[in-house]
Amino acid sequence: MRNCLGLLAAGVSLLQPCSFANAQAPNALERAIGDAQPCRSLKTKVSSFGISVEVGVDKLDSVKIENLQLSVNGNTAEASARGTLACKTSDEALVEGGFSATAEVRLKVDLTTCKMTETSIEIVKTGGRFGDIVKELETEITGALRRSLTKNLVKLCQK
Repeated sequence: MRNCLGLLAAGVSLLQPCSFANAQAPNALERAIGDAQPCRSLKTKVSSFGISVEVGVDKLDSVKIENLQLSVNGNTAEASARGTLACKTSDEALVEGGFSATAEVRLKVDLTTCKMTETSIEIVKTGGRFGDIVKELETEITGALRRSLTKNLVKLCQK
């Protein structure tokens, strides 16, 4: 149980915004998502003038967490968040552009086993040059976000 309390304390400290001189600096949660590189595996086909080209929208542009709620009831922690992830092509790409996807994430964690018992990730808004392609990449995007959540949960459980 002491490990679970330590885990919870570490989680709360991880989720708290850090103090920076620059107000635009990412908070700890945004940095953790960025460190997981959720855009790395995102590729899609773009057609122009009858030519189809595979485009990697695989560079992280930005992460912004709009809100986060965390609650603990016994050995179950619940979290819900809304945030925007923006990815872009590399500067050397044949076709440059990017997209943003605003997602709502909900999860439950069993604090005795450090396992996610429920996860829900829904993309609620898209934008950018490739924003309309996001639906095609939704499985990859939600998978990348799920892997990032799992990776960071594992890190917290090791403390």
